[in-house]
Amino acid sequence: MSYSIFYWVHIVSYIAWLFALAASLFLASKVRAEKNDRRKQLYMKWERLATDTGAHLGAIGILISGAAMASLPVGPRWGWFNVQLYPWLALKQGFFILILVLVVLSMRRSSAFRKALKREREEKERTNDTIRKRWSSAYRMSLLVYLLVVINTFLGLVKPYLLG
Repeated sequence: MSYSIFYWVHIVSYIAWLFALAASLFLASKVRAEKNDRRKQLYMKWERLATDTGAHLGAIGILISGAAMASLPVGPRWGWFNVQLYPWLALKQGFFILILVLVVLSMRRSSAFRKALKREREEKERTNDTIRKRWSSAYRMSLLVYLLVVINTFLGLVKPYLLG
């Protein structure tokens, strides 16, 4: 396949992740402002959906397109963790590995939130504190992932100018 196709998949994947960040921040503000518990839970659920979708699309798209671009014989020959020639890219790749680990942990926390939400609906039990704690835990993990994604995006934009 053409290098330019993978390049654009890479860019669009980052943009999807950044849109998920915007949606997550917007929905989290709705969660905090909402007084009705049912609507608050609905905003929590939508926030988790936006974050999970953005993280999956972003991570998979970046992983596949980045691996393809590093391996193709055309286009820039960045390679894998070539610290001496491209320290900015090695740093970005290291950050991305950390992001992938955190995405998996975030998915586990999202799953715990969804289970608590489902349990509350099935048992008709008032477990709003549990649901809020589970969502808050998953949301904080997502914010850490988003912060690293923004840092990684910044490194990609200023690459050779800062590190090499």
